[in-house]
Amino acid sequence: MKYTYAYKTSDGKRHEAAMDAESREAVFEALRARGIKAIKVVAADGSKANGATPDDVGQRGRRLVIVALLLLLAVALSGGAAWVVASIAGRRGASSDGAAESFLTSQTRRQVIGDAAIIEKGVATGWADVFEHEGERFLASFAIPGVKAGQRNTTVEEIEAALSRSVEPPPEVGIEARQIMSMVEGMKAEARAYVAAGGTVVGYGKRLTERQDAEIAIYERAKSDFEAAKKSKKSEDELVAYWESLNDRLRNLGIRPVSMEE
Repeated sequence: MKYTYAYKTSDGKRHEAAMDAESREAVFEALRARGIKAIKVVAADGSKANGATPDDVGQRGRRLVIVALLLLLAVALSGGAAWVVASIAGRRGASSDGAAESFLTSQTRRQVIGDAAIIEKGVATGWADVFEHEGERFLASFAIPGVKAGQRNTTVEEIEAALSRSVEPPPEVGIEARQIMSMVEGMKAEARAYVAAGGTVVGYGKRLTERQDAEIAIYERAKSDFEAAKKSKKSEDELVAYWESLNDRLRNLGIRPVSMEE
């Protein structure tokens, strides 16, 4: 993966460069060996990818996720979509409340890491090349936070059939397929728990749409806030710090980071 890094020379001037490395730590180590103290290192796509395994991605801030989501929705959507949280978390009754809390705090979904072309094709097709059945393709359309799900003509029976089976990735599949299959299996467990707590398959599907729309709104607001910050009188260091704080919040929710160039 390509990483960009920034550093200052003894005269106080800021410089940026790039290098290929396996992780951010590898970049820091290489720079230290050259006597350079980096002030920031980020992946070229704007993330802080640090060589984590797919199962590690999105784990930071587990206990803060529900609080962050509520706060970000309240601020980012200016109250206009507060009903989204209420519709998910405000349903009365012990069983439905438990299902809603589990739904909101799930860490099953995250960004897929790998070949951008493969990921783009998967998002567009519902990962049709990975999954044989429509039920899994439907869930895969909602597996990546903040990414618009495609329109699918999936029946309740096809989703129920997906929930009754498990799909194991064969040894020869790529890392992108392994990640999306892992997420879909996690969503199946989430859906089973939701139904067992008194929900329905149709209700779960509606909540997938609500959650995805809320995450997209959060991402778009973060992108808009960063564009506004770039037009302000912030110094370069202040802008970088603000950009990183925005992306930290997005990563805690499993949503893709805003690119510095956007």
